[in-house]
Amino acid sequence: MLGEHTFTLPQLDQTRIDFAVIESKPEIIQAPPARLPTRREMAQTVLLATVAGAALVLVGVEALFR
Repeated sequence: MLGEHTFTLPQLDQTRIDFAVIESKPEIIQAPPARLPTRREMAQTVLLATVAGAALVLVGVEALFR
């Protein structure tokens, strides 16, 4: 009885090759650590979001009363 997880011989052979490549070159799966934003970058982002939000509110209010 064949299950849904039955593989053919070529599929198994390709899987073995893939695992061999990964074992021989571990740097393939090692990603560089992400850089955290600085305090200055966070402050600039918050300021920009505040100014953009205020501009959208002003445009909405102007559109509502005209």
